[in-house]
Amino acid sequence: MTMHGLLSSLFVLAAVSPAGAGAQMPASAAPADAEWNSGPALELVRRAQALRAETQVDTALMSYQADARGYVYFYLDREDTGERNLVKTDQVALDVFWRAPDLVKQRIVGWRDERQLPTNIRYHIDHLAVVHDNFGDLIRIGDGDEVSDVLHPAAPGAESFYEYRLADSLTLRLPGTPEPVRVYEVRVRPRDVRQPALLGSIFVDRRSGALVRMDFTFTPASYVDRNLDYINISLDNGLWMGRFWLPNQQRVELRRQIPELDIPAGSVIRGTMRVGNYRFNEEISPLIFYGPQVVVAPRADRESFPFEEGLYDEIRAEGIGPGTELREIRQQAMELARSRRLSGLPGTRPRIGSASEVLRYNRAEGAVVGLGISTRPTPTLSAMLQGGWATGPRHPLLHAQMNWQPGALQLGAGAFLNTPREVGGAPAVSGVINTVSTLLAGRDYTDLFYVRGGEVSGRWRASPEWSIGGELRLEEHASAALETEFSIFGADALRQVRPIDEGIMRRMALTAQRSAPAEALRWWTASVEGGVGSLAPHSAPAAGAGEPSRDFVRARADLGWGRRWAPRDARLELHGAAGAARGDLPRQELFLLGGRGTLPGYGFRAFGGDRFALGGATLSADVVAPWARVRLLGAAGWAGSSAASERALPLWGAVPTDGIRASVGAGVGLFFDILRVDALRGIGSDGRWELIVETRRSFWDFL
Repeated sequence: MTMHGLLSSLFVLAAVSPAGAGAQMPASAAPADAEWNSGPALELVRRAQALRAETQVDTALMSYQADARGYVYFYLDREDTGERNLVKTDQVALDVFWRAPDLVKQRIVGWRDERQLPTNIRYHIDHLAVVHDNFGDLIRIGDGDEVSDVLHPAAPGAESFYEYRLADSLTLRLPGTPEPVRVYEVRVRPRDVRQPALLGSIFVDRRSGALVRMDFTFTPASYVDRNLDYINISLDNGLWMGRFWLPNQQRVELRRQIPELDIPAGSVIRGTMRVGNYRFNEEISPLIFYGPQVVVAPRADRESFPFEEGLYDEIRAEGIGPGTELREIRQQAMELARSRRLSGLPGTRPRIGSASEVLRYNRAEGAVVGLGISTRPTPTLSAMLQGGWATGPRHPLLHAQMNWQPGALQLGAGAFLNTPREVGGAPAVSGVINTVSTLLAGRDYTDLFYVRGGEVSGRWRASPEWSIGGELRLEEHASAALETEFSIFGADALRQVRPIDEGIMRRMALTAQRSAPAEALRWWTASVEGGVGSLAPHSAPAAGAGEPSRDFVRARADLGWGRRWAPRDARLELHGAAGAARGDLPRQELFLLGGRGTLPGYGFRAFGGDRFALGGATLSADVVAPWARVRLLGAAGWAGSSAASERALPLWGAVPTDGIRASVGAGVGLFFDILRVDALRGIGSDGRWELIVETRRSFWDFL
């Protein structure tokens, strides 16, 4: 199945959107050794069951009307890197009607949408509606296409199916209540996690026994759709008329992926819904409730609805991606499931990390074919094995990786054989574009060498934005060679492969990184890396002869800042990078500038040294959305070299910049800004025009 086919076949789960219930202040936590199915926990559940039954016959509430507003976001995400690409945004407005004992009608009176990437995704209409009575006694999602008839933990007889544990006591500030409300959190898990069931927490009002909030996910057996990875849901209620708990805020996060193949991205649907402006016990005609529970107003009326907020107001403020609470739901559920896998996807699948891992072509490797396999035996443990064959040097490629991720900490160990790596550490081109360029035009924008060895690494996510990591590597570095000069239309022969300093590399590095929510109104990113290394010859030198080890220290920092405006989705993006090294720096660790990826309008990697600074700016706006977007670009950079590194540069034909070099240009982003065509010229006597055809950078990991 192609990625476009996946996007086209997905159905949006949308309306169950949760939002926080307000400020939460821990009051008095339950004992850490609280038992499952204790008397107090079961008593709370029975009170909740009784109140749900009484509400159906309470004559104080005969009817109500309310207004609901919601957003649905469909995007692609990479769990390993955190990259996200927004595909489609929808905004809905509903009129909600309820009449005793259990008549419900919802009318979608406003609905508008916009695509950021090509898709023909369709919606389950019932998922664009408000969830009533916390799903009722049997939970169904997507008309039963995603989840079908899962028993509610507060349904009659649920005690024989679920287990309950008193977890905490909290104080919540909720709409409709002048004073904070004390609630108990009760953890819920099925007696048999192999059955379709709910996993999570219910929050019960200490005074009345009402369900105030639910945070939960499902066991794998609950998912009817084979493409489902997980569904996370949070429902908040507000207290009205001093006694009735009715929908307030709702959130959902649903992730799908192709079950037959482990690919780098999954599709995520995030829905948010807010309900308010309740009007109680007004006369509602019985005729309103005839027909389906959810109906849609005529298209002209929906599109002309006067929304109080813009289509992108929420996402610009929060960015896309799960909130902290939804992440916590997943983590808590894994603990409740006794470390069993909760994904609805197969545990072992063929793996494709990127298109270039399957097939690529360059002058050093020739044609390369490969495939991998991945497995996840537990929620915290995963392993991957990637293999391939390079036809040029006629050698195998192998990469094995194992990761253990208990919560915010991730520990990994890997081994690799003949893995290609880029000099300078940063690619200048996406994999697919380089394959096409090399094969058709004879222009290869990679400078590869081979490594074999192993590494151990660790990363700690200190917050949703910040992460800190480190790695230790022991590996052998070997030069690549020119293995092929074949190009279909290239007039010139492919350039020579740059040799490196060979030997055994020992390296330790620490990193700190700040990511930013995708699609936010303003954002900034940062990455800092520093490390020490030593490159030793293959054999220890005899006394007074041979080459000694080459010891060095190397550091690099990258910063990014962006701002966007609503008219034509105008964006200003700034980026900067700087690095420096000391010691006897191996050639492959030099900083290189020039040409695409750094300083367009100059020779490709014509400048270099053991220190550099680079900055750039891009101003863009839609001209004919989504087909064309104009871009203004500029870049400036500098590279300097000490005596220790100058001996390495001439062999590559690279020299210091001798001052600051700059380039300016313009371009156009085509077809949802997926393909970009830019023309830039270097400023100065040695500057020249350069035409660059490339995809947007957020797609490079897939290519």
